[in-house]
Amino acid sequence: MPLPAHGSGLLALLPAGWLSGEETSSITAVEAGMGDAEVFRIGASARYLKVAAREAVDGLRREIERTRWLGARGVTVPLLLRTLETPDFVAMLTTELPGVLPSTLPTVARSGPARSIRAAVEIIAHAFAALHALPADDCPFDESVDVRLARARRAIARGEIDPAQFDERNSGRTAQQILDWLVAHRPTRADPVVVHGDATFDNMRIDAGGKLGLLDCGHAGRGDRYIDLERIADEIAEQFGAQWIEPFWRSYGIPIWDQTRADFFADLYELF
Repeated sequence: MPLPAHGSGLLALLPAGWLSGEETSSITAVEAGMGDAEVFRIGASARYLKVAAREAVDGLRREIERTRWLGARGVTVPLLLRTLETPDFVAMLTTELPGVLPSTLPTVARSGPARSIRAAVEIIAHAFAALHALPADDCPFDESVDVRLARARRAIARGEIDPAQFDERNSGRTAQQILDWLVAHRPTRADPVVVHGDATFDNMRIDAGGKLGLLDCGHAGRGDRYIDLERIADEIAEQFGAQWIEPFWRSYGIPIWDQTRADFFADLYELF
């Protein structure tokens, strides 16, 4: 059965029979990903298809291997149902991750353990404490400051960073100025844990039982815990109010919040 037209040439690159007839009859475009990656929902089966070509294949390849690695260690992530990897084209079909965004949980949950902002904050804190407790030495993926700075340097050279998207605190600064500052002020103490690497609320789901699941795991790996903690604190401040940041890090289990470290990783995220 031919694939339906969705304005995407990437679907046409899937081999005949890779998707079943039922799957090809219910594909809906969700969003355009970074570069040449695209996401589709398989409606009848509550599955997601992500495809990438050219410059985007390495990123999707990373997402496949890191999602698989996290899932094998008990982290709640989408189940990989089918993958296809060639030098110039990558595809993966996954289950849908059940649940709602943390930002909507306090308004939609009417029963069970998650009925308030406090409960949502505690669920996130405990889940990331468990993720960060995985043995970092066993993780084969490097998301250290060195790796992230090198990635930022390449993105700047390719013109991929838009200063118009910077936070207000960085208004008027160029991407190169931020990079130069980061190189000069990088943390002197390493604190490697297993991080998600892009811990925004959009990449989290909380299910009816109060369990947190993680999406878009292509930047998971060994890195400083504040890669995740700073992102989560920023999301909490924006969605729930800054007064919930302290309950978050106390529930997570650190004795004091390191704002200097958080500020460094906030600026590094500008170049993400």
